[in-house]
Amino acid sequence: MSAIDAIPEAPPPRTRTRWMDASRVLAIGAVVLIHVLAPTVEGRGMRIGEAGWWLANLLNSASRWSVPVFLMISGALALDPARVSRPRSFYRKRWQRIGIPLVFWTAVYLLFRRLVLNPGLTPGQAASDIARGAPFLQLYFLYVLAGLVLITPFLKVFTRHATWRMQLGFGVVLLGLGLVDQVTSYLGGIGEPNLATRFLPFVGYYVLGWVLRDVLLTTRGIAWSASLFVLSVAVTALLAAVADFGAVGRYAYGFLSPTVVVMSITAFLLLHLAFREQNGWSDRWLRPVAPLAFGVFLVHGALVYGFRTVIGVPNTLLGVAVSAVVLTSAYSVVSAVITWVLLKIPYVRMVFGEPARPPRKPSTRPATISAERATRGSPPPGWAEPPVR
Repeated sequence: MSAIDAIPEAPPPRTRTRWMDASRVLAIGAVVLIHVLAPTVEGRGMRIGEAGWWLANLLNSASRWSVPVFLMISGALALDPARVSRPRSFYRKRWQRIGIPLVFWTAVYLLFRRLVLNPGLTPGQAASDIARGAPFLQLYFLYVLAGLVLITPFLKVFTRHATWRMQLGFGVVLLGLGLVDQVTSYLGGIGEPNLATRFLPFVGYYVLGWVLRDVLLTTRGIAWSASLFVLSVAVTALLAAVADFGAVGRYAYGFLSPTVVVMSITAFLLLHLAFREQNGWSDRWLRPVAPLAFGVFLVHGALVYGFRTVIGVPNTLLGVAVSAVVLTSAYSVVSAVITWVLLKIPYVRMVFGEPARPPRKPSTRPATISAERATRGSPPPGWAEPPVR
């Protein structure tokens, strides 16, 4: 029997998705850390190869899983065939979730660039950046999500009817194409993503997020995954030093380099295991702030770049360490507070992908509804909740 034949056709038993809340919070923290330390890794403030640079490089390398895991979590939820909705309804909801923030924050950050970072920014340059799907630091992610949203109803037909083995193979093939695309782009200088195509290399992560959603590692799998994660971080950090963070280093940092692919998939599986069960620490500190994660992602870029024009970049080992801990924490917390405040304001909430008005708190009065209304919309006879573990 071949290795392919050994892969089961039936999916693993369904598991709960509560672990994704804590994982999103850790992922957004890693994204902020990447952006805080990026100038140091690029050689600003200190020479590449100094102790402070190696610390920034190691921390940045260890955080590269963050964006792919965001995409995998999105796919794990959006491609669930149990979530049935008509394409029209799906697109309408996703316009609220992704479309409005994309339009609003694109305008905000272009204005921010014009007023704070680059007074010489012209309308033509701004239009060109929008056409590339990258008007500012982190906003390319919204353009990636928008593209994935467009193809989601069609992918759900596949996830509803294909075997688990076929879905796994499909995800691996798509991810492989993404790897080839990044090789040709970074090292070959061929092609460049734009507004319409930026999402395509990431479809593999999106599909594999659904396929691997319910996979629980065995003891042996934990050991292998943890070892591969550490190894991928180390190799990424070493490659970053090649030619003073030249083409090879920038390629290794890419979200579709082989080392980051391994890092991201193992991180996804390990996070599932870490936060699967109730955990006092994560339940108290991480899960409650998960609804603010998207807002932190949207807001933090202005804080990081705005304050960098004032405080500069670290130029010592201690400065890098302080920036990694203090600035990352400060930007994350302040972004979360800003998001929390703005989410209280009707209609302003929409720029964070939320409904125009906050949801009403459930009434504490006893429910008095008729039997006919109580059963309206109930599941059909014989329907049962899928087993979870």
